[in-house]
Amino acid sequence: MRFNRRNWVKYFNGCNKKTTIRLRKSKLGHHKAYAGSYYHPELLGEFDIIKIVEIYYKDLTEQNAKDDGFNTLEELKAELEKLNGKIQDDRILYQNWTVNVRNNDHN
Repeated sequence: MRFNRRNWVKYFNGCNKKTTIRLRKSKLGHHKAYAGSYYHPELLGEFDIIKIVEIYYKDLTEQNAKDDGFNTLEELKAELEKLNGKIQDDRILYQNWTVNVRNNDHN
């Protein structure tokens, strides 16, 4: 699963990140986290997805933002749109609940 570094570090820098919100549905289970291009991936670490919750973009809450490591709902929405472009209110998002997040020793 792809991450940008600024969102990956939210798991480790005191932001208390517990989720990753995506536009595409992931699978439960163990995943590796990568940054960089698809041609030159950089392993960031590993994690497990234990639960996936569907939520409409318009129904995101301040708590969703906090669980994803952001201070405000506005910050979360700005980051989602920066990464994915304009998101329609009726778009279903997937909130992936993560555990066992381990940072790669080389970071």
